[in-house]
Amino acid sequence: MEFKILFSDQALSDLEEIMDYVARGDPEAAHRLGQSTVDHVGMLRTFPFIGTVVPKWPLVRKLFHTPYKIYYRIHTRRRVIEILHFWHSARLEPPKSSMVE
Repeated sequence: MEFKILFSDQALSDLEEIMDYVARGDPEAAHRLGQSTVDHVGMLRTFPFIGTVVPKWPLVRKLFHTPYKIYYRIHTRRRVIEILHFWHSARLEPPKSSMVE
């Protein structure tokens, strides 16, 4: 049985910010980027453990979709993947408060 994917409000805000930035230069590229990023996240339905554990936050994993990192948490019993952040890899890590329950 596949996992369900839930996007946190923060993750949706992150993705919107990324797409708005890209759209300033090329709206079509922003659309393609958004679609490919969401499609990439879709892999987690079948392969939730594909991402690497984030050492600072052992309950958080990250999946790369260059140049972005997708931070997420697995809720195994509920069979849910919670997407926490979409984060450009050139930036420092997200704040701790947004990564822990």
